[in-house]
Amino acid sequence: MTEKAEGGRRKAEVNTEKPLRLFHPSFFILHPFFRRWSRSILGTMLVCGGMVAGLATVLASRAGDERLTRHAALLALLFVGLITVFVVPPLVRSARAEIARLDLPIRITTSGLIFLGILSIVAFAAWSTGNNLLFLIFAVLTSTLFVAWAAGRASLHDLQASARFPDYIFAGEPAPVVVTLHNAKRLLPSLSTLVETRTRIVKRMAEDDSREIPRSFEAAKSTLAYFLYVPHKAGVEQRIEQIFSARGHLRVSGFQLSTRFPFGFFSLRRRLPSRDVDLIIYPKPEAISDELHLLPITAGQIVSARRSPEGHDLHSLREYQAQDSLRHIDWKATARARRLIVREFTAETERRVHLWLDTRTGNTSAEVDQRARFERGVVLAASLAQHFIEEQAEVRLTLGDKEGERENRYDATREHLYDCLRRLALIQLNAEPDNADQQSRFWERLATSVSTGDGNYVIFLTTAAPGSIPPNVWRSSHVIHL
Repeated sequence: MTEKAEGGRRKAEVNTEKPLRLFHPSFFILHPFFRRWSRSILGTMLVCGGMVAGLATVLASRAGDERLTRHAALLALLFVGLITVFVVPPLVRSARAEIARLDLPIRITTSGLIFLGILSIVAFAAWSTGNNLLFLIFAVLTSTLFVAWAAGRASLHDLQASARFPDYIFAGEPAPVVVTLHNAKRLLPSLSTLVETRTRIVKRMAEDDSREIPRSFEAAKSTLAYFLYVPHKAGVEQRIEQIFSARGHLRVSGFQLSTRFPFGFFSLRRRLPSRDVDLIIYPKPEAISDELHLLPITAGQIVSARRSPEGHDLHSLREYQAQDSLRHIDWKATARARRLIVREFTAETERRVHLWLDTRTGNTSAEVDQRARFERGVVLAASLAQHFIEEQAEVRLTLGDKEGERENRYDATREHLYDCLRRLALIQLNAEPDNADQQSRFWERLATSVSTGDGNYVIFLTTAAPGSIPPNVWRSSHVIHL
């Protein structure tokens, strides 16, 4: 009992020697509600404090208390400085964002703001002094602004733009685009004209890829070409290379012309509506790694035991049937047997590969990581499809749990390759979590497809955990973890 008591006292002494923390670091972590509204609350408090300090300054001045007036004025100046540092910059940024979202036909440049500042100073000096020379300078500066606006408007008048895009565009690869700008004015040329496209990114596609019904859009502008001089009643053509950074579906809804001619004070804009042009940006196939070159295609490496009249290797002789072709009759065997005998050949061996891309999110919780891994899977599927089609193997592509004629078709043509690339360009990650029944149905369908594949090699690309994949899928297919 004595030893236990002494041990308890030692533990108590050790615990009392630990430093006492009055404030835990978690005390200083703001609640998400306050973190969201912290800027607004701080700005409101600073503005209210400045108003109270200003009101106190006025009341103290009327009361004749110079000391209180001086202290209240200093406090008001302090609030003004804090407002300038913490409140004004966010308001300026939000105002700029709102103005940019309005997309006005005119925008004042930095040099234009400097010119307007000089114009304001000259106007104030002329009004204060009444000097005629300053009024003359003010008139010249004002007329310069008018000339800049009128010349820019005249340069953008009667212009027509068009662009020709290639049939196949790959992400990250320069695509040749031919841009034409035609000036329909009778006398005046057009100078310093920038041509931009107004595009919309289709984020989600309808279930039927052939209809391509967009559900949400994201507006964007991209620069196409810059024309320094376009003569009157003539057109100028430029061939440029445009790079599209990501795969997907782009819809070009029109053009936008802009110019800073002649002095660069304003950026005048003019929209040119046009019919919608849909651009499909394909994922760019890459060279596959060495280990993927060693993937076996079992259906093309053994002699098939099936019989077909269209083969080259003789399999057997049999009696003629009504559906047989006359060119397959063996006349020597027919003469010996005194009845029609036809040659039967072994069926041609078929090299077939079934690519299956899993569009589920897997077991990761980071959305950015999900998107990045899924995009790697799309590029890898495109690379494998191109590789095997170039090897004269028939390829079938299945995306997620979709079913249909396009999902079941084997082909080795170039048209089939572009059809697979188009489907890969439009596929989206399925962010909805699967329940146990959906997962079991998915693995059952995959296992059934693998087991009834008639010897065709299956390559399965997935983000699923290795332990969640059934053993029969592991044994009968090649699984690639993204």
